[in-house]
Amino acid sequence: MAKNENKNNTVGKEQKFYLNELREHCRTLFDVKPEVFDGAFFNCKDEQVTKEEAQKRIEAFLKKEVKKEDKK
Repeated sequence: MAKNENKNNTVGKEQKFYLNELREHCRTLFDVKPEVFDGAFFNCKDEQVTKEEAQKRIEAFLKKEVKKEDKK
């Protein structure tokens, strides 16, 4: 095994984390409340994502336009 090779074969790849772990630390990692994290990952099929993927998804969620409901 080469000196610089990682045992998990993640050389050149960013580590993936379970969503529940990221949610638990979302205030520290992404500066958002758990409720925002939940909204960003609503209907997410992936069980694991990288921190970068999570950040992008949260930013996209926060930029979404809020739709008003018609009152009938």
